[in-house]
Order: sequence, then structure tokens, then C-alpha cells
Amino acid sequence: MTKLKIFSLCLLLCSTMINAKEHTIKLLTSGSNGTMMVFEPMLLQIAVGDTVNFVPSDPSHNAVSFSAPSDKSNFKTPYGKATKVTFNEEGVVLAKCLPHFVMGMIGVIQIGENVDKTKALDDWNAIRSNVVMNKEAVDKALAKIK
Repeated sequence: MTKLKIFSLCLLLCSTMINAKEHTIKLLTSGSNGTMMVFEPMLLQIAVGDTVNFVPSDPSHNAVSFSAPSDKSNFKTPYGKATKVTFNEEGVVLAKCLPHFVMGMIGVIQIGENVDKTKALDDWNAIRSNVVMNKEAVDKALAKIK
């Protein structure tokens, strides 16, 4: 019976890894629509187990989570270096470029479907007044989360 449980668990883990996808978020000084200091896309909807490659356009950009479903989903990428992060927990993650946060360089990642965005909204509303640009874009991204 124990061997069957172990085999079933391995099969489940392998099927998750096979179906996992890789996505890219560009950390841009100037976005494709002319907006300054952006994550592109600003909202990314992925499945649990998917990986996001954060690709900075210059050495001054990085990505740091400031809202996550739990501490297990927190991350910090190095400055100027493309870095892959795998998301294994359902929920909403908000990330910022540390030096450009005040300019609204923020990204929203929805992991899974029909997630609770309450914590992300609370965390965003707690710091929203510190951001001088792109506030409305972040609000719109959060409003699109199902």
C-alpha cells in the first residue's frame, strides 16, 4: 500500500512538472505604449507550478515581492540579471522594482483561477499613497483578477 501511495505522489508531481509553462515579464524603463518604469505585462495570469522569467532591460531593475499568499511565495531577483521564479502556491503576488517602486514599477501575478485577492488589495492600498505614477494601471490590473 505504501508503494502505491509513493507511486501516485510521484505521478502527480511529474504530471505537474510536465504541464508547467514558462512566462516572461520584462522590467522596462520605457514600455511598449510609452509608459515609463513598467513590468510588461503588468498583469500575468499563470497556473500553479508555472515559472516566470523576470528580464530587466538595464542593470538598475529587479523584482521583489511585496505581497504574496504566504512567505513561501516571497522572492527577490538580483539587479540587472534575468531570473526565473517558480510559483507553487495559488493566490496573488505583487512585485516591485525596488529602486523604481515610487514610480509605480509594479507587476501583478495571479497564480491559479478564482483566487482570493483580498490580501493583495490590502497590501496595495496600504502603500498606494507612496506611489506617484501608474497607480491606476495597478488598480486596473487588480480589478481583472478573477
